[in-house]
Amino acid sequence: MMALSISQVTLYVGDQQRAVDFWTGKMGFTVTTDMPYGDDRWIEVQPPDGGARLVLIKADPAWPAPATGMPHYVLFQADDIVRTHQELVARGVEFVTEPQHQPWGWSAVFKDEEGHQFHLGQR
Repeated sequence: MMALSISQVTLYVGDQQRAVDFWTGKMGFTVTTDMPYGDDRWIEVQPPDGGARLVLIKADPAWPAPATGMPHYVLFQADDIVRTHQELVARGVEFVTEPQHQPWGWSAVFKDEEGHQFHLGQR
């Protein structure tokens, strides 16, 4: 069988530094790459436990802003969603949906400072 994995997910942002501050300061990610990329920067951040990196690319100003209710771009997982939710709220992360137990498992939704929404599940 072919072995595939996800190495990166691109997230288009209006303000790269604000995005870096959110992902490192509030989410606890680490910057793994920060280098020139045309007139902007190529920035990669990685979650505390490793895995796929987020690439924070400067969005074209002509593109529309994320719409309210857009699909969640990335699904994050935590060992204990309730504890993780509490820690992230204490760091200033805004949750759109608090952790809820669904028939298929635990679920919550948070958003970044750009308005992108992300799903948080429990392993």
